[in-house]
Amino acid sequence: MRKSFFSAIALAVIALASFPAAAFGGKKSITGHIQIYGNAPFTFVGFVTESGEKYSLDIAPEAEFTIQDIKNEQGNRLKLTGFVNEKELLGFQTLENGRFVVMKYKILK
Repeated sequence: MRKSFFSAIALAVIALASFPAAAFGGKKSITGHIQIYGNAPFTFVGFVTESGEKYSLDIAPEAEFTIQDIKNEQGNRLKLTGFVNEKELLGFQTLENGRFVVMKYKILK
């Protein structure tokens, strides 16, 4: 009985870990400003939300824009739509709330 219980728990953990990153948090929108981090030539693009969350930015492969397009919007208030990459919560050039994969963006007034 005890062995089968732990086997079921282990199987559930493995099944949850195999879902794509977007399935965990799902698609979401965040609003805020672009922030550049690091020192040249090792800078990277981050995003600070209006509620104070900080994300490193990645661009979805199917997006019709580049990270440079978003970087050029520094100083503007933006709405980003995408998901948090749950597989890369920590790492090099990753800010405290993780990596946000941008699928589309909009400049707000």
